[in-house]
Amino acid sequence: MAPRTAINKSRVLADDFSRFRLPRSLALHPDGKLLAYTLEWCDLEKKKYFANLHVLDTERIESRQWTRGEHTDRAPAWSMDGSRLAFVRHEKGLDRIFIVSREGGAPAEVFSTRGNIGLVQWAQDDRVLILRFRTPDPDPEADKAVTEGKEPETKPPAVRKITRLFYKLDGDGFFPEARWQLYRLDLQTKKLTALTQGKADVECWHVSQNGWQIAYVTNVHRDPDQNPFHSAIFELNLRTGKRSEYNVPLGEKVAVAVSPNGRYLVYLGHHNLRGGWGVETFHPHLLDLKTGKRRDLTPHFDRQAGDETLGDLGYGLAVPPVFWSADSRHLFYQVTDEGDTYLVRASIKPGDPERIWPARGQVPTFTVRGKGLALIHRDFTTTADVHFCADNTARRLSFVKLAESTPEYFPSRILGKTKEIRFRSGDGTRLHGWLVTPPDFKATKKYPAILQVHGGPRCQYGRVYFHEMQYLAAQGFIVFYTNPRGSQGYGRDFAAAITNAWGTDDFNDIMAAADFLEAQPFVDRKRIGITGGSYGGYMTNYAIGRTHRFRAAVTQRSVVNMRTFLGTSDIGHHDFYEFGGHYWENPDGYDAMSPLTYANNVRTPLLIMHNEDDLRCSIEQAEQLFGRLKVLGKAPVEFWRFPEESHSLSRGGRPDRRIARLEGIAAWFKKWMK
Repeated sequence: MAPRTAINKSRVLADDFSRFRLPRSLALHPDGKLLAYTLEWCDLEKKKYFANLHVLDTERIESRQWTRGEHTDRAPAWSMDGSRLAFVRHEKGLDRIFIVSREGGAPAEVFSTRGNIGLVQWAQDDRVLILRFRTPDPDPEADKAVTEGKEPETKPPAVRKITRLFYKLDGDGFFPEARWQLYRLDLQTKKLTALTQGKADVECWHVSQNGWQIAYVTNVHRDPDQNPFHSAIFELNLRTGKRSEYNVPLGEKVAVAVSPNGRYLVYLGHHNLRGGWGVETFHPHLLDLKTGKRRDLTPHFDRQAGDETLGDLGYGLAVPPVFWSADSRHLFYQVTDEGDTYLVRASIKPGDPERIWPARGQVPTFTVRGKGLALIHRDFTTTADVHFCADNTARRLSFVKLAESTPEYFPSRILGKTKEIRFRSGDGTRLHGWLVTPPDFKATKKYPAILQVHGGPRCQYGRVYFHEMQYLAAQGFIVFYTNPRGSQGYGRDFAAAITNAWGTDDFNDIMAAADFLEAQPFVDRKRIGITGGSYGGYMTNYAIGRTHRFRAAVTQRSVVNMRTFLGTSDIGHHDFYEFGGHYWENPDGYDAMSPLTYANNVRTPLLIMHNEDDLRCSIEQAEQLFGRLKVLGKAPVEFWRFPEESHSLSRGGRPDRRIARLEGIAAWFKKWMK
């Protein structure tokens, strides 16, 4: 079923996200004349998302659809000579690799597996593909089904034997015995050979332009689960099989790339082995492979490399890439900065990077190949447009728009107006946010208002179309969303302000946001609600236990008990870094930060929403809160459980459940505030 096309001018509807056709993975042809990308669409009837492969002619600005059908294509990669395109498809329980000619035509399957395939890159004169791959656990019945051409049945084992601290990941599930490693697929023999091995994942990697060297990052600590930032960089020579370690300090590294001329290696990362969640600022670090000298290219630039801008259309928070210019003189990466994610160009000589994408909003993904550069951009009135620059070595880069995502949508809707707000917290700290008014807003009326708190906490709200905010505004609410201390985009000190201090400055900033709302003449100060998900749910729980100023609240996929986060969350073993020790070493501190400590004070009508397959904030957190409030009987409370959904329901869950969630939030606030 093709996506529906909006026709009638109306307010934003809960299911409008299903109307968007969203570009995802980008891959530039070596000559820059073709851009492959995947286009995702939603089928409400089948309750699924699909993605097909498209190719844009960057000179004629024409697009062709190369694959069709109800499956999910991703990770396109052009061969080194540009004659072929490889991509990955998940279909009938298997990850499969297909190759298609530059001229198009029917893709040919070259590999399929019960395991998991990440990204693919061509190497060795286009005779092999390098895969980031995770082998599956043995399952003779499933292997037999695959051999017989049947879809393997997905069923749990008789028992899961756990020996590692890090054994599950939200959205991924329980890990097999193997971790993510690099493999070589010989396209002639179809033989798959392991290139790396170990207890830790290969975190990021890059094939050199000549196709014979791989730079990759992996954790080298004997206990990588409890020491997640002890990552080193290695070179693997595909001719000799020799592996050598680059001389760089240990630390968290999220992207790596070797320059086209082979002289330099760059990585995005930091060298603090005990930083809190998302606190440390990633900088580009350059290693001169000729002299062995290393330097931070932007030592005084206090903004995070990467995209930490939140939304509910599936963009943001991806692993950030880094790319070289064709002349090996500059590198490109994203920066998160006060509500924007933009693209920068940094010189191999230290200094502040140059912002090369001037538009406000978010650049959630981009790619570079040869002299070409392509990116996706979105803002308040665009969901995702594709832009292209033909010469990334030019003094001033020039872009053309190649494709506009779902151009018919915004002219068909009456949006609430979004106003940027600057205000101060009680101690004078400058704060930042956005206020959305209903489509029929009249300044002389009084409106109920909803204060939104983002998750993370080291993320940011930004200048992008956020479907949830517009939907709630369309339901007649003022919506105010802000970036309190602990957010990214405002410098390291701002992000680090709440390390081992959740519920302090961040809570004061949220109260300042509530003060701002109460001071607006068009807001009914007696009808202000609060909501948020993940850390935003934490703050919602904390706030209603510390104050009775909110008329109603909706907490989503939240945390209430910091003590039980370890052992129930996929990342709970990182508590040590965020909270200055484990809970048995600092029980009073953990309790002071836990919303459950203040649950006896709750009088605010509360809707608890949680996802049953959430491995980030386990549903037991919601169960503790619901049980406590129900027994106390001091506040109206409901508990909504979403089956099969992970932590990411709001931005990628089953469509009917995303709709139910949005409508449930609006209905709860209407019940108690209208």
